[in-house]
Amino acid sequence: MKLLIFGVGGMGKFFKDFFKVRGYYVRGYDIVESRRDVELEDISKFDVIFVCVPMENIKSALEDIKKFANPRTLIVDISTIKSDILPLFDESGFDYMSIHPMFGPKSDIGLSNIIVVHRSGREEENFILEEFKKAGAIIGYLSRDEHDKIMAEIQGLSHFMLLALADYLREKVKDYLNYASPIFCVLYKLASRIISQNWKMYLKIQKNAQTARDNFLNYLIEFNERLKRDDEFEKIFRDLRSFYVDKGESTIILDSYKATLDVKSLDLLRGYIRALDSLILRLIERRVESGRSIAKIKKDKEEPIEITDIEEIKIRDLIEKTNLNPVLIHKVFKNIITLTKEEEYKILNLGKKIAILGPMGSFSEEMALKLIGSRLPLIYCKTINEIIKSVEKGKTEYGLLPIENSINGTVLPVLDALLNSNVEVFGECELDVIHCLTAKREIPLKNIKIIYSHPQAIAQCINFISNYLPHVEIRYTTSTSDAIEMLDENSAAITSEYAARLYRLCILRKGIQDVKNNVTRFYLIRKKGGKRNGRITAMFFGVEDRVGALKDVLEVFYEKGINMRKLESRPAKTGLGDYIFFVELEKALNDDDLKDLRKVTTFYKIIGIFDRVDHLDLS
Repeated sequence: MKLLIFGVGGMGKFFKDFFKVRGYYVRGYDIVESRRDVELEDISKFDVIFVCVPMENIKSALEDIKKFANPRTLIVDISTIKSDILPLFDESGFDYMSIHPMFGPKSDIGLSNIIVVHRSGREEENFILEEFKKAGAIIGYLSRDEHDKIMAEIQGLSHFMLLALADYLREKVKDYLNYASPIFCVLYKLASRIISQNWKMYLKIQKNAQTARDNFLNYLIEFNERLKRDDEFEKIFRDLRSFYVDKGESTIILDSYKATLDVKSLDLLRGYIRALDSLILRLIERRVESGRSIAKIKKDKEEPIEITDIEEIKIRDLIEKTNLNPVLIHKVFKNIITLTKEEEYKILNLGKKIAILGPMGSFSEEMALKLIGSRLPLIYCKTINEIIKSVEKGKTEYGLLPIENSINGTVLPVLDALLNSNVEVFGECELDVIHCLTAKREIPLKNIKIIYSHPQAIAQCINFISNYLPHVEIRYTTSTSDAIEMLDENSAAITSEYAARLYRLCILRKGIQDVKNNVTRFYLIRKKGGKRNGRITAMFFGVEDRVGALKDVLEVFYEKGINMRKLESRPAKTGLGDYIFFVELEKALNDDDLKDLRKVTTFYKIIGIFDRVDHLDLS
């Protein structure tokens, strides 16, 4: 989905940055050349166009879009008042979605309201709204008539009160700030915010609110009379307390205004920093408390505590909003996230974590769930090395690594990583691999145009593809679960049955792998130093570069009656033709065995003594 932001001013820049951070192809067009990525004649290439120009310029913007855009383009309107604007979109001939973001360009989308006023039913609208939801926005729905009526009071009256107070105190406000309470300062800041913006937009808001404003002024006259009577004053407070509840959170709002002050003297600057530090601490405490609540919800939904991709998007969002050192900002927020996660694990009494290859829906996750029975302690990693580093550094107690597949053989990158690591194997487990052809909808095989999956999954199902899908284009992905994200209405993916159920896909064919007895074996790893138990020894060794050197090692195993169930050679990376060997032996080697091995090897490294594991306790 390619997005164009038509008008890259305040809100336009917000939406451009928002989708860019999330990996979308997004460009901007603006009458200001320095903000422009594309020219008008290029906008036909885009699937979605956000119209982010001032309301008085929407008509001319739609005329330009109509000249150059693809007629199938989805248009997104973000205007504040709908009664005058939506007829322009109705007449444009485009499918469109109309939303009202109830926040400004410098605000965060988290917990901000976005009101949907019109939808055309296009699939792209679902993607857009889902991104807003994942970012923490609150999506509401109003008809165009309801929207303007409610906005007359929500926006119209609140802006009216601030403008009226600002105008009434215009000659005194500077002096009053020297003695002002936090409430007065907050009102001053809010009035200043409105006054600094486009007056034409606020004029439209006030015209929409004219009737509401007249009704409110009549009410104020009556209300003023009520305030003159003590009993009425008390009754007003008593009655309103059931509608307006303050549990102390307002203190954070009132103290936040201090962060906007401009102070000059050394003493005041010190006080300013002290106030900021106190505010930051209280906000971190609130964040941790929210994390505890999230942990309880995740426990009920059986979702993992940590999803690295989502956390990285959060941090990238923040880095986009500042010119401060991105490395240090990343470190600061990574530490805050770590603090929150620690509290989440505490509240759920989760003592240990396990790192696996993600994302959700992977075969590694399926294996981990069979071992543990819960997603909560799972840490999703992108690479084998990331899993090993996580265990070495103590971020997770355990790791799960795919070591061998019955069709494709040894996972060689895992062997190479284990050779130079500081971890040990303490168990192994097996997973039956059943590949399924899946899609977003029931679709005849002849209508499938593209098939997505990991190269290994494609290779394991190549006979099925050749016989039943010879016409399709094959596209490789980094994992079978990543293939799911690429799906559209005319494509399919090869995934596990588990992933298909998880992502609510249609299973078109089950068990499409060429060899039915398809099993993947996994290693369980931990930091070195644990108690070794088991009947299998896994080890690396090297031999001299001479005739019969490897034979001498194998004879030690033969003479001791030790069966080898696996033998691999790997480049030693010291020169062409130099190799080291990896072996799995059906015996826990003792001191005598090792003494004999020393005589015939240049080195050996035991990476684990283990047995099969069917359950892993992380309590």
